Amino acid sequence: MNIVLVGFMGAGKTAIGKRLAARLGYRFLDTDAYIEVKEGKSIAEIFAQQGEAYFRALETQALVRLESVSNHVIATGGGILTTPGNLELIKKIGTSIFLNPDLDKIIERVMRNDKRPLVRTENPVETIKALHAKRLPLYLQADLNFVPEGTQFNSILDQIIRLL
Repeated sequence: MNIVLVGFMGAGKTAIGKRLAARLGYRFLDTDAYIEVKEGKSIAEIFAQQGEAYFRALETQALVRLESVSNHVIATGGGILTTPGNLELIKKIGTSIFLNPDLDKIIERVMRNDKRPLVRTENPVETIKALHAKRLPLYLQADLNFVPEGTQFNSILDQIIRLL
């Protein structure tokens, strides 16, 4: 069984995913990190040099390669579901969980990180709100919608495990 974490940037997919994999005795894979290693560039460099469409195609290629893995927790990029067909690929890979923290928490986290190319705008908070609203219907198509209660990782992991 695989678990695929989806959600907006800053939702905690990587931080929670690493800990969930360790708790379950699974391997952890982050699609963004996988792409960076494969391309030899950061996500920001890929966006700047080849554009968003190229990056989205790389995400789909990564998902196709992941169809054969088992016992993995996979953290995906925040925009992975914007590509038609990726949700279906994710559901073939495993159980999808939408990590759905409060939008204010997401904004706080995203604003601490200057590596996010899509929010390098004149008004990043409004950009985050608009992107989140646009993507929310996609995220809600995941198998499970998880709204974390509290901020302690152990408690959040327990909540996810109960969901499964």
